[in-house]
Amino acid sequence: MFASDPVSGIDSGFDSASADLTAWSFLEDLDAGFDPVVDDLALQQPADPKSTNQEKLKEKNRIAQKRLRQRKKERSDTIEAQLAATTSQLHDLKLRQRQLEARNDLLEKVAALNKQQSFQATASASPGAPSTRLNMWQAETREVILNALEKSGLRRTQQGEALVLTVHDVEQEMQIEEIGMQSLKAFAKLYTAFARKMAVCLLDVSDDSVSTNPSLVSLQRWSLQCSGLAICFCLGNPDAVTHLNSLNMQTGELFQTPAPDGFHEKLLEILNFTDNQQQDMLHLRRLFYGKLGQLARERASILQQVDAAEPSGQPSQPMPFNLGFRHTADKLTETKELADQLCANRAEESQTYMYSIVCLYRCIQSSLQHAKMLVHPFPRAADMNQLLDALAQQHKEPSIVSLLEPSGVDDLQLAANWAAVIQCVQSLDENNVHGHTPLIKDLAETA
Repeated sequence: MFASDPVSGIDSGFDSASADLTAWSFLEDLDAGFDPVVDDLALQQPADPKSTNQEKLKEKNRIAQKRLRQRKKERSDTIEAQLAATTSQLHDLKLRQRQLEARNDLLEKVAALNKQQSFQATASASPGAPSTRLNMWQAETREVILNALEKSGLRRTQQGEALVLTVHDVEQEMQIEEIGMQSLKAFAKLYTAFARKMAVCLLDVSDDSVSTNPSLVSLQRWSLQCSGLAICFCLGNPDAVTHLNSLNMQTGELFQTPAPDGFHEKLLEILNFTDNQQQDMLHLRRLFYGKLGQLARERASILQQVDAAEPSGQPSQPMPFNLGFRHTADKLTETKELADQLCANRAEESQTYMYSIVCLYRCIQSSLQHAKMLVHPFPRAADMNQLLDALAQQHKEPSIVSLLEPSGVDDLQLAANWAAVIQCVQSLDENNVHGHTPLIKDLAETA
């Protein structure tokens, strides 16, 4: 059964296997081993059912999440669009409400003015004659203001300067001195006549009215005349300046109570100043009180020199001048110089007030806004300082006290800053007197 020589059998078998291995080709065997039928069947065999279900579930979740995000975005966009539309409608309704309220106020003013009984014109003048009231410092201020008014209706004749008034439908010339001699009741009567005319015009005028609108043309003319009347009245009657803000224009008497709370805030809302106008008003307020603070410090310095003129060892007496009797002749020149300095200081303070009034009412405000400011508060008159302060509180501006204090700016810089107000007033002419004449030139260039 077995070979007689096992080793030789093994060797012969090994040699045969070695010969077969030497003749073997890997690539041929690889090709021969590929069975398309068997391999295709292997590829077509289903995968694990559990794994397939998980993949399908994941895909469904991804699709569902994508659709959910899309629906949320669409819903959010719809809500935002509805919110924007509702906000716009609310804004329009509030604007319309304010317009209707303003028109209703105007109708009430017109009705009240038409029913009002006319005053008995009085020719009585305030104490003192123009010659005594219009002293040196007043005369200088008077000329400055008249130069500004000359560009907006003032006439200069051989008889003197006169303001032309057409409130009674005919031209009426009133001499400046005559205006200054009026009583408060006489002034209130004229003021009421202008307010009645402008209230009727405001019913036919809007912010976008064309310049050729007859009512707008009349309103602009009467606005100029009424502001000129008030300025000339203050110019010729300085003692009455403090009374105008508390004067009841319907009766000619003084109010016994101050303006109600929110009076000037509501007026600001009615006047609807632009951003540039508000910036000009705030800038004017800073310059105005800065200038007053400078003048107050100069006045205090002058009065200290007056105190120093007192004889040593004697208590200081009440101001303005009580220099004692020692060396009176020697101190006469010094006393006169101090008096002249005080007069000049008072003149500059008066000019500061008048320039500020003209700058606000004739440069920064438009004629339409000025007419609204005269009609809507009637029978009260708006107070320039309180109007500016109300705007300053809305913008969180510095207080009056802080503006009056030294701010590190020297007198030369203060004078240069104030010169901008003077230039603005001097730039008034028939071409720009009815619109906004910018005080801050940089804002005008960028607008």
